[in-house]
This record gives sequence, structure tokens and C-alpha cells, in this order.
Amino acid sequence: MAAVVRNRFYPIIACALAVFVIVGFSRTYYLRFLSDLPPMRTLVHLHGLVFTAWLAVFIAQTRLVAAHRVDLHRKLGIAAVVIAALVFSVGVLTVFSNSVIPRVRPSGLSPAASTIVPLTSISLFAIFIALGVAFRRRTALHKRFMVLAMIAVISPATSRLLTLLGLRDYSMYLIPLVITLFVAWCVVHDWRHHRIVHPAFAIGGVVIVASWPLRLMIGYSDWWQSVSQVIARIGAHL
Repeated sequence: MAAVVRNRFYPIIACALAVFVIVGFSRTYYLRFLSDLPPMRTLVHLHGLVFTAWLAVFIAQTRLVAAHRVDLHRKLGIAAVVIAALVFSVGVLTVFSNSVIPRVRPSGLSPAASTIVPLTSISLFAIFIALGVAFRRRTALHKRFMVLAMIAVISPATSRLLTLLGLRDYSMYLIPLVITLFVAWCVVHDWRHHRIVHPAFAIGGVVIVASWPLRLMIGYSDWWQSVSQVIARIGAHL
């Protein structure tokens, strides 16, 4: 029975993360046609399509493993790596492009300086995906790195969900809290079923959570102000 419970955790958290993202982006992307929002830019729409493809593959991969179809999981893994690479590249371009759009940020950072937040998220996504691929033959590491990669990039969906709930002004506090709750879910699962927290979840989770105050520190630094201006100049041409 314990083995069955362990197998169910990853499909469940994968679906939970995917649903969370879809709900977060429901108004601004998935159900945008029901609102009076202006048309989306091509790059942003491409970003949405690529990330949606990633959500589908992410769920499929966890379901295949749970169904003991490791053979199909490995074959689909090639497509997953390609889509993950597209998520990273298109995501970075989208961040650069958004750096020139004037918006009031709860953090008080300028649009250009605030790029440190999504760039950190997408960088962590890439790092965890790379680790997952590197340790693909070590199941315990592989599956945890892939979940951490997904948790690392839920902040945009969290921000939009908080806006829907009228909590945007508190987003700099609530986004890290939501991410911490997902990490805690992983840690609690490990502890309940193994009586020990796997180092991948322990260390990776700490890195994701601890990156939030660090992002703000960097965002307000003088050297990042210079870097962000370069990002904005590049973004102006996208």
C-alpha cells in the first residue's frame, strides 16, 4: 500500500501545480476572450502556448510513471526537454520585452529592475530541469528536481491569482508564502512516507524560498540598475 501512495504523490502535485497555473492565468490568458483586455502581443501569446505545452507534458510524464509505463516516459522525455528549452528561451525573451512596459510594482522596483524576479524564477527552472536530465537514471533525484522546476516558476500565476482576489498589494509577501507551502507539501510527503526528507527537496526547496529576499536585495542594488537598463534596451527591440 505504501508504494501506491508514493506513486500517487507526483501525479497529484503535478495536477495541482498545473491547475494552479491555469486558474492564475485564467483571466489574462486562457479566458482572455471573455474580458475587455487588449489583444496579446505575439511573443506573450507564444510564451503562453509553450508553457501550456509544458504543463501537458509535465502531467503526462507523472501519469506515465504512475502507470508503470517508464518506456513511454523516456520516449516523451526527449520532447519534454525540447519544450523545457523553449519555455526557458521564450520566457527570457518575454521578460526582456515586458521590461519596457510601464507598470506599478508592489515591490516599488521599476519595470526594468523588477526583471530580477522572473529572471531568477526562469533560471531556477532551467537549473532544476538540467539537474533532472543529468540524473534521469536516478529516479529519486530526477522526479524531485522536475517538481522543483515547476514550483520555481509558479510565481507569475500566483501574482495574477492574488490580483484576482484583490490581494495584489501584498503579493511580495504572499507569493513567497504560496511557494513555501508547495515546498512544504513536498517535504511533508517525504517525511511521512520515508521518515527522512530527501536532500533534493530539502536543499532545492530552501534555494527557491531563500531566493525571494535575495531577488529584492539585488533588484535595489546599484549594479543591477545598470544591468536592468541593458535589459530594457534589448527589450525595446523585441
